[in-house]
Amino acid sequence: MFSSSNPNKKKSKKSLFKRVMAWLHLWLGLASGIIVVIVSLTGCIYVFESEIKDFIEDWRFVKPQEQAFLLPSQLITIADKTMKGKHATSVTFGGKEDAAIVGYFTEKKEGKDREGKAEHKKGEGKGRNQKDVAKSDNEKGKEREKGKGKGKEKGKEEKSKRRRGGIFTSVYMNPYTGEVLNIKSVSRSESPDFFRFILNGHRALWLPYDIGRPIVGVAVLIFVFLLISGIVLWWPTKWIKSIRDKSFKIKLSASFKRLNYDLHNVLGFYSMIFLLFISITGLVWSFGWWSKSLYWVTSGGKPLTENRESPKSDTTIVKAFNITTVDKVLLNLSKQNPQAAGILVTVPDKPADAIGAFVYKQKHTFYNMDRYSFDQQTLKEISIKTPFSGKYIEANIPDKIRRMNYDIHVGSVLGLTGKFLAFFASLISASLPITGFMIWWGKQKFGKKSPAKPKVATKEIPVSKLKNRAEKELTA
Repeated sequence: MFSSSNPNKKKSKKSLFKRVMAWLHLWLGLASGIIVVIVSLTGCIYVFESEIKDFIEDWRFVKPQEQAFLLPSQLITIADKTMKGKHATSVTFGGKEDAAIVGYFTEKKEGKDREGKAEHKKGEGKGRNQKDVAKSDNEKGKEREKGKGKGKEKGKEEKSKRRRGGIFTSVYMNPYTGEVLNIKSVSRSESPDFFRFILNGHRALWLPYDIGRPIVGVAVLIFVFLLISGIVLWWPTKWIKSIRDKSFKIKLSASFKRLNYDLHNVLGFYSMIFLLFISITGLVWSFGWWSKSLYWVTSGGKPLTENRESPKSDTTIVKAFNITTVDKVLLNLSKQNPQAAGILVTVPDKPADAIGAFVYKQKHTFYNMDRYSFDQQTLKEISIKTPFSGKYIEANIPDKIRRMNYDIHVGSVLGLTGKFLAFFASLISASLPITGFMIWWGKQKFGKKSPAKPKVATKEIPVSKLKNRAEKELTA
């Protein structure tokens, strides 16, 4: 009805499988294209965050001196006075040329509406009789038993939401003199700095986190399929020289249409393996089921232990926390790790909180760091079962792979070379939806007139010949 079949049209030599893959590749690519472009371009910029900051933020560095660093307790005392009423949550020491960082975290304050709702709930039972109260308490008891697991998960979600909405403040200090060099506050939602803004776009398209993150996740899942289907469509039918050249080389002297096709086809092939690693590792932050499944595959069927709760100190020993305990932890770790690129020590806020410590082996690299937890009273090491706890060298293979997830994603697992590879792969990734769209657009016939039928040339006959022919017909 809508299209006329052409009997002379050649049948496609492509198999049904390839035709289905081509159809899915086209429409899924058009559907997810704009999101892939945004995520790829923001990823390109964010890859070199550390290097760019080191270049433009000179207060991150100090002139090395022939003397020891001040103790953490001394830096914290100075920083607390500067921050007026706030208490430090961590202190970080780097190399001889690096500024020390005293960290602060402020949770997002609850709104008035939420406080009002809480007060309303408190007063709900005043006008009810005892039977109703007893009945409701009974039901609540049953529901409480059923919802224990759900309650824990909701608590974790609320805690992570508060953390996402909080403000991280870093006080940069001269580790030799205690001089405050700079104070920088970063929030995920309110007044983010440039790289925080870029990361918000990369993770959630600048939408509310709970809305934007799954949208990005679905788009990246589609992109993984597009990478696989792209290789299926790219695969040469015959491995003869002319076809190989089209598959592996870009013909720069060709027409724009052919050049655009080569940029999509050839660059897509060369970047495929890098983009696959970047996409697979990125999905770990989008979907919990993906994170668990990936660990299950790499571990040979073992479940992922996701214990996000911090280890607890022994609260039976009632003793006021002394800030100099943090000094002891840092000094011990410094002796054990003289070649460390940096050491971060957390400051406990409550009696049950443990002292956390992170030992970084390389600058701007996180996978091979060692993570420790110590009882704040006895300084005994507390062991917890997570892929990220303990020494990297002692971790099993699946745990090492999980620790590498971020560094694989940004390329830093291979150093600066890996970052450049991730940068160019992401740049190609941003171009693929654009070149793919142009290929599709070039095949469309929007508003094009059908070609006019060629006129048949007629041979003119002289008038004299026509008269002679007419006379013959009359006399016949």
